[in-house]
Amino acid sequence: MKKLALNGEWKGLGISPTGENLEFIGTVPGCVHTDLWAEGKISDPYYRYNAEECQWIENWDWEYERTFVLEEISENSYLEFEGLDTYTDIYLNGEKIGRTDDMFLSYRFNVSGKLKMGINTLKVKFYSCIKMTEGKPTFYYAFTGERTNIRRMQCTFGWDWVQRFVTCGIWKAVQLCMPEKAQVESVYVYTRSLDDFGAQIGIDMELNVQGEGAYVNMKISDPNGLVIFKKHRLAVENTMLENVDIAKPKLWWPSGYGEQPLYTLNIEIIDGEKQLDCRELKFGIRTVRILQLPDIENSEYYKLSQKIKQHPPLLAGGDRNEDFSGFIVLINGKPIMVKGANWVPQEPFPSLQCKEKTDFLIELAKEGNLNMLRVWGGGMFEHEDFYNACDRYGILVSQDFLMACAKYPEENPWFMERLGQEAACAVKRLRNHTSLIWWTGDNENAAEGNENMQDYPGRKAALLAIGPVVKLLDPWRVFIPSSPFGGVPNKSSTKGITHNSFYSGDFLSYAKNTELLNYLDYFQGFLARFVAEAPVVGAPSIVSLRKFMTHEDIYGDNDAIWRYHTKNNPAPEFKTFELYDALKALGEKLFGSFRNGHDRLFKLQYVEYEWVRITLEVFRRNKWYSSGLLFWMYNDCWPASGWSIVDYYGLPKAGFYGFKRAAKSVIASIEKKEGKYNVFVCNDTFQAISGKASLYIQPFCEAAALVKFECDFQVEENTSLSVMSIEEAQIDKIINEKSILLCDIAGNFGEDRAFFLAKRPQDMQLPKANVKIIQKDNSSMTVETDVYVHAVGLEGDYLFDDNYFILTPNEKKAVHYKKGYQSKGGDIDITWLGK
Repeated sequence: MKKLALNGEWKGLGISPTGENLEFIGTVPGCVHTDLWAEGKISDPYYRYNAEECQWIENWDWEYERTFVLEEISENSYLEFEGLDTYTDIYLNGEKIGRTDDMFLSYRFNVSGKLKMGINTLKVKFYSCIKMTEGKPTFYYAFTGERTNIRRMQCTFGWDWVQRFVTCGIWKAVQLCMPEKAQVESVYVYTRSLDDFGAQIGIDMELNVQGEGAYVNMKISDPNGLVIFKKHRLAVENTMLENVDIAKPKLWWPSGYGEQPLYTLNIEIIDGEKQLDCRELKFGIRTVRILQLPDIENSEYYKLSQKIKQHPPLLAGGDRNEDFSGFIVLINGKPIMVKGANWVPQEPFPSLQCKEKTDFLIELAKEGNLNMLRVWGGGMFEHEDFYNACDRYGILVSQDFLMACAKYPEENPWFMERLGQEAACAVKRLRNHTSLIWWTGDNENAAEGNENMQDYPGRKAALLAIGPVVKLLDPWRVFIPSSPFGGVPNKSSTKGITHNSFYSGDFLSYAKNTELLNYLDYFQGFLARFVAEAPVVGAPSIVSLRKFMTHEDIYGDNDAIWRYHTKNNPAPEFKTFELYDALKALGEKLFGSFRNGHDRLFKLQYVEYEWVRITLEVFRRNKWYSSGLLFWMYNDCWPASGWSIVDYYGLPKAGFYGFKRAAKSVIASIEKKEGKYNVFVCNDTFQAISGKASLYIQPFCEAAALVKFECDFQVEENTSLSVMSIEEAQIDKIINEKSILLCDIAGNFGEDRAFFLAKRPQDMQLPKANVKIIQKDNSSMTVETDVYVHAVGLEGDYLFDDNYFILTPNEKKAVHYKKGYQSKGGDIDITWLGK
């Protein structure tokens, strides 16, 4: 099929509500905001308060126009728009050929008889989303109301981590398509079965064949490029099915559990010697199953669920489950400990997303020991680059359909029709990606409902509009009607999937009204079977802050810019005590009063490390009662100080380094419970491991341990086990504010170090330390200390292989580093708690 790309430069025109005109150069793919920004008609919307200065854009109408030249005209030609945001009328040579009202759909418009030889003119008129929805009824919502009537990216109507940017534009590619007499419309490749005989792969094809004589060639190559299957079939039908058996297949595994070999499928339609159309795609061989075995009454898991259900104030009265069950992801029949985070759009203007940044962020996720990303429902179906990278790097994906935190107009036939169309468009495009393991109907719409109710928000959308499409087009993949889902109510913690973000009100109250003396116990209250959202919060690195704040903004006493870029949730509990207030309270109450702006920044950063470390270790110790933890969130959509563990510019925050350490395949973890200190070794590998564990009290100013307990251990594959248990009196009578409890493990798996604080970090009497860099080159450095230091933080425009680590007296530590996405390198500063 011939295609004429119509991307690049277009003429742009803005029309104000009062009839003013604003001419500019448009770019496709692109949007109004980025075009005006490029011409200097608006200031950088990421810097300080500048986002406020471009809010007028959403109230204008906009036009994009271009010409193109044809030297031949083909029958059955059509214009294809892969993405239009959102309400448009489209004109070709002055004649209206179509209209659109959904950002998430791709559109084809038949232009047979409307094209002409020579110069053709194409115009797209965009209408203000705000004006298009005036007078429509609003529904229950979080954040803003008009968004529930508009099928476009929900988060950029304003969320608690991104500013309001209601833009419009041709945000994906445009092309004139001139098909031959046969086309490959879609291909669906899936693993039908996996057993001792090998794997059976199903290939479903939809073709558009006009006339006779066309043949289909199919070929599968293994990951090394060796052709293992070939077939030549007459294209007599527009729907074709082929089952292919592959002996001794190379299986695809999530990161940390194995390799990610990808096979290649080639399909071509030929007529004689002429190729009419072709398709190539990569796929992996793997199976997925969600295991939800009920807990046996009075079993260990059952008793733990009863305890969690009554945990005040997080769940008491909010979990009404009378029976309990797990939620375990099985890949190729093996249980996987899911460790990951939520993915949001990389940009508030999706056309700015690029393959380089996407690849970088997914590779960084793998390096940080994440094995799953959840594509959140207030964003979009991601570009192909995202899913390709997840396939390559072994990052499991769960994909929400695009609704979030609201009651939507499910009684409106137009709305339900659009959801079905969106589902069909997305499923056909994404279903061949091996990394994608389940679909979810929405984000949090049905949180208060349950499967025993005949009606609740999100039910009709999931079960009548989206679910049937998934069942038809992707029957080999799991569909979950909403997230959270599975308990009574859906957001409960002892059954199915939950979101711990629902307890943010309790968290605010805890941070505001307590001294955090019991913070270890508090965070253990968030234990659940599978958590698809576990909130964390922390400040970015100074390198990133300097890109959207001034020096005085960062370090001065006026925190207005901090609040503006931390954003805030509109829920009532956030009105008088904002998210930034909670972050400050955690920083001071855990680590001590802020001595100056530099000390404040470090503590606002380190909060996130400690939060992630504690939470992830709790889930690791309770492996298989809990089988998954996804933090809110992985990346950022706008320069902010808030929920992400990697900031907008691609630099890891402290929480990323806390995750990287606590999500390693094998870690140590110390728990104080029922009068004993227990040392756990958490093994997420498919091999049994062995090694030595040392639990010891480390004084701050002396190298020798005060007391040491040692043991050899063996831990079976995919298991967390307590390998040492010491009566608390043996430790508590010795340890004080000038020492800390550490555990080192080493063995055939490598090594790890865990620490335990019976009190808050601020209660430690840390000595003045002399931490210095004793060796440094272009990719590594060695750090040394004379006394114990807690949370050594390295600041620089680099990716460090470790950060916010502890050092014992006279200990030397080598740290490797490299440049990240668009990093400029430069100096590396070193700081630590109490410096």
